[in-house]
Amino acid sequence: MTHEQIHGRLSEWLDGELDPAASAAASRHIDDCPACKGEAARLRRLARALFTAPAPADPRSTEAFVARVMARVEADAVSPWERFAARVLAPSFGLALAGLLLTIALPPADEDDVLGVEFSVDSVFGEAP
Repeated sequence: MTHEQIHGRLSEWLDGELDPAASAAASRHIDDCPACKGEAARLRRLARALFTAPAPADPRSTEAFVARVMARVEADAVSPWERFAARVLAPSFGLALAGLLLTIALPPADEDDVLGVEFSVDSVFGEAP
Protein backbone atom coordinates (compact mmCIF):
# COMPACT_ATOMS: atom_id res chain seq x y z
CA MET A 1 0.00 0.00 0.00
CA THR A 2 1.18 3.49 -0.74
CA HIS A 3 1.41 6.30 1.77
CA GLU A 4 -1.69 8.03 0.35
CA GLN A 5 -3.70 4.79 0.44
CA ILE A 6 -2.74 4.16 4.08
CA HIS A 7 -3.47 7.75 5.07
CA GLY A 8 -6.95 7.50 3.50
CA ARG A 9 -7.71 4.18 5.22
CA LEU A 10 -6.10 4.78 8.60
CA SER A 11 -9.42 4.98 10.42
CA GLU A 12 -10.53 1.69 8.89
CA TRP A 13 -7.25 0.07 9.98
CA LEU A 14 -7.69 1.36 13.56
CA ASP A 15 -11.29 0.10 13.66
CA GLY A 16 -10.25 -3.35 12.36
CA GLU A 17 -12.34 -3.02 9.22
CA LEU A 18 -9.61 -3.92 6.70
CA ASP A 19 -9.22 -7.45 5.37
CA PRO A 20 -6.27 -9.34 6.90
CA ALA A 21 -3.88 -8.79 3.95
CA ALA A 22 -4.58 -5.04 3.77
CA SER A 23 -4.35 -4.76 7.55
CA ALA A 24 -0.94 -6.46 7.57
CA ALA A 25 0.33 -4.17 4.80
CA ALA A 26 -0.99 -1.11 6.65
CA SER A 27 0.67 -2.27 9.89
CA ARG A 28 4.03 -2.67 8.15
CA HIS A 29 3.76 0.79 6.59
CA ILE A 30 2.70 2.44 9.86
CA ASP A 31 5.64 0.83 11.69
CA ASP A 32 8.05 2.27 9.10
CA CYS A 33 6.43 5.72 8.50
CA PRO A 34 6.75 8.25 11.34
CA ALA A 35 4.04 10.52 9.86
CA CYS A 36 1.48 7.72 9.69
CA LYS A 37 2.54 6.40 13.11
CA GLY A 38 1.93 9.89 14.58
CA GLU A 39 -1.40 10.20 12.80
CA ALA A 40 -2.49 6.79 14.11
CA ALA A 41 -1.54 7.80 17.66
CA ARG A 42 -3.49 11.06 17.28
CA LEU A 43 -6.56 9.19 16.02
CA ARG A 44 -6.33 6.72 18.94
CA ARG A 45 -6.22 9.60 21.45
CA LEU A 46 -9.16 11.25 19.71
CA ALA A 47 -11.20 8.04 19.75
CA ARG A 48 -10.39 7.48 23.41
CA ALA A 49 -11.53 11.02 24.24
CA LEU A 50 -14.72 10.78 22.19
CA PHE A 51 -15.85 7.28 23.03
CA THR A 52 -14.92 7.06 26.69
CA ALA A 53 -18.07 8.22 28.40
CA PRO A 54 -18.13 9.05 32.09
CA ALA A 55 -19.97 6.65 34.32
CA PRO A 56 -23.64 7.50 34.70
CA ALA A 57 -24.50 9.33 37.89
CA ASP A 58 -25.83 7.28 40.74
CA PRO A 59 -29.56 8.06 40.93
CA ARG A 60 -29.40 8.00 44.72
CA SER A 61 -26.79 10.76 44.75
CA THR A 62 -28.92 12.82 42.37
CA GLU A 63 -31.98 12.36 44.57
CA ALA A 64 -29.96 13.29 47.65
CA PHE A 65 -28.72 16.43 45.88
CA VAL A 66 -32.26 17.45 44.94
CA ALA A 67 -33.42 16.83 48.50
CA ARG A 68 -30.60 19.02 49.91
CA VAL A 69 -31.40 21.83 47.49
CA MET A 70 -35.12 21.69 48.23
CA ALA A 71 -34.47 21.72 51.99
CA ARG A 72 -32.42 24.90 51.59
CA VAL A 73 -35.10 26.50 49.40
CA GLU A 74 -37.83 25.71 51.90
CA ALA A 75 -35.68 26.97 54.80
CA ASP A 76 -35.10 30.26 53.00
CA ALA A 77 -38.81 30.87 52.38
CA VAL A 78 -39.79 34.52 51.97
CA SER A 79 -41.93 35.99 54.76
CA PRO A 80 -45.10 37.91 53.92
CA TRP A 81 -43.47 41.15 55.13
CA GLU A 82 -40.52 40.67 52.75
CA ARG A 83 -42.90 39.93 49.88
CA PHE A 84 -44.94 43.10 50.70
CA ALA A 85 -41.78 45.20 50.89
CA ALA A 86 -40.53 43.90 47.56
CA ARG A 87 -43.83 44.23 45.71
CA VAL A 88 -45.35 47.40 47.22
CA LEU A 89 -42.95 49.45 49.31
CA ALA A 90 -39.95 49.41 46.97
CA PRO A 91 -41.89 50.60 43.88
CA SER A 92 -43.73 53.22 45.97
CA PHE A 93 -40.47 54.55 47.35
CA GLY A 94 -39.06 54.68 43.81
CA LEU A 95 -42.04 56.70 42.54
CA ALA A 96 -41.85 59.11 45.48
CA LEU A 97 -38.13 59.62 44.90
CA ALA A 98 -38.70 60.24 41.18
CA GLY A 99 -41.38 62.83 42.02
CA LEU A 100 -39.07 64.58 44.46
CA LEU A 101 -36.27 64.71 41.91
CA LEU A 102 -38.60 66.14 39.26
CA THR A 103 -39.82 68.78 41.70
CA ILE A 104 -36.25 69.80 42.46
CA ALA A 105 -35.12 69.70 38.83
CA LEU A 106 -37.96 71.66 37.21
CA PRO A 107 -37.72 75.48 37.18
CA PRO A 108 -40.12 77.35 39.47
CA ALA A 109 -43.34 78.62 37.94
CA ASP A 110 -43.64 82.36 37.29
CA GLU A 111 -46.55 83.77 39.28
CA ASP A 112 -47.56 86.15 36.48
CA ASP A 113 -47.41 83.42 33.89
CA VAL A 114 -50.51 81.24 34.44
CA LEU A 115 -50.65 78.26 32.14
CA GLY A 116 -48.19 79.92 29.78
CA VAL A 117 -50.53 82.90 29.07
CA GLU A 118 -49.24 86.30 30.08
CA PHE A 119 -51.84 88.98 30.81
CA SER A 120 -52.20 92.15 32.76
CA VAL A 121 -55.12 94.21 34.00
CA ASP A 122 -54.47 96.87 31.35
CA SER A 123 -54.72 94.30 28.58
CA VAL A 124 -58.07 93.04 29.87
CA PHE A 125 -59.87 96.37 30.62
CA GLY A 126 -57.91 98.68 28.43
CA GLU A 127 -56.86 100.90 31.35
CA ALA A 128 -55.90 100.58 34.99
CA PRO A 129 -58.81 100.74 37.50
